[in-house]
Amino acid sequence: MKAKSLFTCVAVAILTAFSAAQQSAAPALQGNITDAVGLPGQAWTSMGNLSPIEHNNGYVQSYAEQSAAIFASDSGSITLTPYVSLGLVLDTKGYNWNNKIEPRIGVKLNKFVRTGVVSIGSAYAYEDRFKSLKSSGLILYAQDWFGWQPVSDKASRFPGSSWAAIGNISPVERGDIIGQGYFSQGIIAKRFSRATLVPYAEATFSRDSKGFDWDNKAVYGSGIKAIIPHGEVFTELGAGYLHENRFHSGRSGGALTVFMNFSFGWNLLDRKVGR
Repeated sequence: MKAKSLFTCVAVAILTAFSAAQQSAAPALQGNITDAVGLPGQAWTSMGNLSPIEHNNGYVQSYAEQSAAIFASDSGSITLTPYVSLGLVLDTKGYNWNNKIEPRIGVKLNKFVRTGVVSIGSAYAYEDRFKSLKSSGLILYAQDWFGWQPVSDKASRFPGSSWAAIGNISPVERGDIIGQGYFSQGIIAKRFSRATLVPYAEATFSRDSKGFDWDNKAVYGSGIKAIIPHGEVFTELGAGYLHENRFHSGRSGGALTVFMNFSFGWNLLDRKVGR
């Protein structure tokens, strides 16, 4: 019951944010479909020993998405984007839940606000867990991303970001409602010609409705990273200390971590879609 109450609260918070964001948009959906067309995309990769409980387990996580913004409001604050995506996770210890590939084809309705975006989406997804099961099916989800004071802005002092997602996002874990959230806050310590040094603190939270150990955890810690922006490409190299609690098994642990993150975005039609 606690998990269901948590998911209800998270869902209401995300949908309330989406509703409030819609109310702040001045124009209605009046965009010309040819003016709104764009082909925005994104990709990211994260590598490191990211779970203190999974001791000395190295992760590689990658995601790539290509969208087609087929409709937008006059202001560009609301877009409708069919998309295809591919997610991949690998680890060095061969855990079932950490070794998988998941292609998707779907559609998202996005509301852009000043510091981020809120989306509601649906997709047909296929998930192959290399060590065990494979399955496919329709997924439904809500998600958001917010970022403030980006390092690329020379006036920024306190860069940070957050994201959240909730839905039946795993075809293998059929009927499992998964909620996840992340928050990071940094402070710029030193700017160099090509890199910026940023001490930071972060927290990740995950719960699900079926009680799988790997889906019910909190991971939090702090460290320092060098952020290297180059146009739409961002590279992060860092080290820190993480502590992890798993709610159902009661396991906990802490460890030093080293990591590298790489992300970039593009638009194949060279148009700005969404503000």
